[in-house]
Amino acid sequence: MAEGRKDLRYIIFSIVNDKEVVVEKAVCEDDLHSRPDDDYADNSKTAYLEFVDDLKQLTDNFNDCRYAVFDFKFTGSREGAGVSKMSKIVFLQVCPDGASVKRKMVYASSASAIKAALGTSKLISLQISDESELCHSDILRKLCNKYCDRR
Repeated sequence: MAEGRKDLRYIIFSIVNDKEVVVEKAVCEDDLHSRPDDDYADNSKTAYLEFVDDLKQLTDNFNDCRYAVFDFKFTGSREGAGVSKMSKIVFLQVCPDGASVKRKMVYASSASAIKAALGTSKLISLQISDESELCHSDILRKLCNKYCDRR
């Protein structure tokens, strides 16, 4: 995911005491419970579903906020390159409707700082307020709309 740590697939961050951002869970490629033979052919679906399960558990069934980054591997058609394998880092600001207003405000006010620390130039940033917004096909579609040819 970062230089020297290419094996990381996702990281979930939490804010403790309303001020300190901490890594709550970091999962490497080798830590995934199930890995397809070709993550690009799978468009990261297997790894992504495991990530969403972890996020659901850590947010008490989407009743608390979190930040997360996920290394999304997928294939797409690009002009002049044909079908290409791509890897993009997706930053998720998860502030579900069920979270308290105070928690949402704490996460909203800290988002720009954590994105800056992660290097926003390489991130695709998404705000999530409901579990349905984490749908794999919707995230894949957003990535393809941004990085693939539209034919």
